[in-house]
Amino acid sequence: MCGINGLINVSRTGESDNLGFIAKMNEQIIHRGPDSAGVYTDEYVGLGMRRLAIIDINSGEQPIFNEDRSKVVVFNGEIYNYRTLRNRLVGCGHHFRTESDTEVIVHAYEEYGDEFLCHLEGMFALALYDIKEKRLILARDRAGEKPLYYYRNGNRLAFCSELKSLIKVFDISKEGINREALNQYLSLTYIPAPLTIYNKVYKLMPGHFLSYKEGDIKVQSYWDFRPSSRNFIEDYDQCKTELRKRLFESVERQMVSDVPLGAFLSGGIDSSVIVGIMSRMSNRPIETFSIGFKEKEFDESEKALAVSKLNKTNHHLHILTPESILEYLEVIVSSMDEPFADSSMLPTYFVSKFTKEKVTVALTGDGGDELFGGYSKYMIHRYSKMYNSIPQFLRKGVIERVLYSAPDSNKYTRQARKVVENSHLDEVARRRNMMMMGANEQLRSELLTEGYYDADSLGFIGHKINQLSDMDELARTLFTDFSIILEGDMLAKVDRMSMLNSLETRVPMLDKGVIELAFQVPSYFKIKGNVQKYILKDTFSDMLPMSIMRQKKHGFGVPLDVWFRGPLKSELLQLIDYDRLQSQGIFNPETVKRIVHEHLKAKKNHSWLLWSIYVFQKWFDNYFGQTSEREMTVQAKEFTYGFN
Repeated sequence: MCGINGLINVSRTGESDNLGFIAKMNEQIIHRGPDSAGVYTDEYVGLGMRRLAIIDINSGEQPIFNEDRSKVVVFNGEIYNYRTLRNRLVGCGHHFRTESDTEVIVHAYEEYGDEFLCHLEGMFALALYDIKEKRLILARDRAGEKPLYYYRNGNRLAFCSELKSLIKVFDISKEGINREALNQYLSLTYIPAPLTIYNKVYKLMPGHFLSYKEGDIKVQSYWDFRPSSRNFIEDYDQCKTELRKRLFESVERQMVSDVPLGAFLSGGIDSSVIVGIMSRMSNRPIETFSIGFKEKEFDESEKALAVSKLNKTNHHLHILTPESILEYLEVIVSSMDEPFADSSMLPTYFVSKFTKEKVTVALTGDGGDELFGGYSKYMIHRYSKMYNSIPQFLRKGVIERVLYSAPDSNKYTRQARKVVENSHLDEVARRRNMMMMGANEQLRSELLTEGYYDADSLGFIGHKINQLSDMDELARTLFTDFSIILEGDMLAKVDRMSMLNSLETRVPMLDKGVIELAFQVPSYFKIKGNVQKYILKDTFSDMLPMSIMRQKKHGFGVPLDVWFRGPLKSELLQLIDYDRLQSQGIFNPETVKRIVHEHLKAKKNHSWLLWSIYVFQKWFDNYFGQTSEREMTVQAKEFTYGFN
């Protein structure tokens, strides 16, 4: 595990210049690799990495070369099938000098050419340079667990695991804010690949590789996975047998480590299944880690404890308070190189920090919801049909009147309103609405100034859905979320927060075999009546306490609505000062004023949207500086906005 970065030039530059660039870029990713650093440079290319030693600690230093040193690789991640692949390559005549998983990459390229990526199973971002051909290959894993950014600057291509490496060496802020990415962020609360918040800076798409030679860039897919109903396994028992087999195999491969290893245990179904499998494969108790909250609506520590007792793990629980989260808020938010407003990154940071005190590697249950239908939003089609079956006079005359007169602060009221508001929409519009955790399209058009609003920024969602015309709505929805939300939000959150603590996280649910099988399982095996993840629960029922089998999923939540009326109110008002917004030119001050007023007066719960604006403004200050020199007291701001 490490962070990587580098650059390649069409024309020669001094090798010392490239070395200087790489040294500066390496400095920015120390937390991804605190154990050591490595560099390769010549007059055309510079490759750098920082290492978090996990496998072959003593001899696995990077960069790593092939036998005649004509090819070199730097690599971030883990190749889980490296032992099988290594044996195959040895049989083909390749000679290895290390026991690391990194070395199989360079020999696989020698043996298979560009097809080498099809043989790798794991999580990775890699850069492989063919010295004789002067050709660079960048590649990212199939699900997008590991990040990889790239930027074209004249005759030079630069890449990195984190944007801060580019920011240190190149003034990418001069490229300006990407309007389409900004609109995606405000609606989704994150920016999915391939865009970033900066113009001309991109994320490599999952399952893709980029080749660069003599100034020519080509981006291609090496895993063009597109599910089809023709591949459904209609036999329920066969699905269960295969699911259990593949997930056991995935966990077994991902437990390989030369450093202490444990698991996140939230008390949800997915992490409980992973811990159950780990416990059956280990000859000693598994180390498990949970975060608890004093507020019962957020706390799932009792469920995690029940799973721990069933599997006899060494369980570690850390209770979080709002005060402890707020104490680290600045560190966490400022660590993000582009706006990212999934507030569950806050407790994810703390569970990573807490876990790192005991182990260096942790397995997680991420991916299970998107593959097997775990979120309540996957019931929207069912509930919409049920609602539309009610006579119209009852819907309009009674239910909706009561519903819209109820307080907006109640989460069940908000969920019921979502059903009503989506019941008349077509599938694409409904799915787009369910994915928008921030501003809906109408509000976004009011929130942004004319120069920054982009009406078509979410069109890619419909395109993804329409790719799977022969699948049912749930299958299309799950694949859309797997392709977009998982990469852009869930995996990004866990990677950034764990790496900020120099902790490696692994995701057994996202093994290639598990992913492909999950989309062969028919929807009616995943959600049966009101039971979500039906087949996953049934397959692993021996590992799940009855107390968690039918409980609703909580997830990592934080009380943003309360914070913005309390401890974060003053800073929020500073960040959205009227004159400041006018000088900045991105947001319409009057719309922001209305949204903040409605929230502070408890007329509406705008906590998700306010968090998105708050995070954006903090990021903007970090990378673009203050837009107004005028200093105002909090009291003056409150008077101007009328929030006293």
